[in-house]
Amino acid sequence: MKQLTERRLVPFTQFEVRAEGDGPPELVGYAAVFNQEQQIDDWFSSWLEEVAPGAFKKTLREGDIRALFNHDPNIVLGRNKAGTLELREDEHGLHTVIRPPDNEWGRPVIDAIRRGDVSGMSITFQVIKQQMEYPPKGTEGKAKRTIKEARLMDVSPVTFPAFPQTEISARSKEGRDGALPLQDDELLRAGALARRAQMGLVLSAEDRSAIAEAVSILESVARESGGDRSIADIHSPEAADGEPVAMSTSLDHSPEARARRLRLIRMHVTTTQES
Repeated sequence: MKQLTERRLVPFTQFEVRAEGDGPPELVGYAAVFNQEQQIDDWFSSWLEEVAPGAFKKTLREGDIRALFNHDPNIVLGRNKAGTLELREDEHGLHTVIRPPDNEWGRPVIDAIRRGDVSGMSITFQVIKQQMEYPPKGTEGKAKRTIKEARLMDVSPVTFPAFPQTEISARSKEGRDGALPLQDDELLRAGALARRAQMGLVLSAEDRSAIAEAVSILESVARESGGDRSIADIHSPEAADGEPVAMSTSLDHSPEARARRLRLIRMHVTTTQES
């Protein structure tokens, strides 16, 4: 399965704006801290997580990493290949120095940080290696995820925390404009559970049943909107293993494509959980 792109927020208690002499100001601090356990929550689950020393060693050596504002690729504050973003690991964590440009987008960011209007730093990454630990059966507790290696994509001062649940945060638990309450929305729950499985967290039989129900809903919608077209019809004839070689943009966002993806997720989860 495709690696999940994730984000984590670091409060600006780990950062400060520094200016030496007449030189331009720099944003200095830690974008990640090692061996510091934190609880990560989404709408339907939570787990403990920490970053192991050395997790960024390879990506710092090989990666082309940007510093952005609000993860916006149009507002580039620095780049490690250009020497305007400095990243290194020390005993505490991922030490970061951002040297924003002295122009119409760099200066406002520094001003907003100094004023306290922007108070968080977020990193975008993909986990390459991890270790999962689970509480003994029959006991209470949360799974713990230790990130052993990560591919860093960007570091970014942010106005608001950028976690997956913000994509659907406008929907209240009481429901709005006729929408289902969040905890009763099968498709949202299935999406959250799919992310959980991609991160290596174990799904229960009830979780797998929820994904199967979402697959059934989407397959029903696909049949109603696409006539007699089956899920298999969206595969290209060149895909010997049943996987599509290419899809058009419209097809990728169609109900059929969404149903297919959930179906593949269900197959993957069933296989991994039963093995």
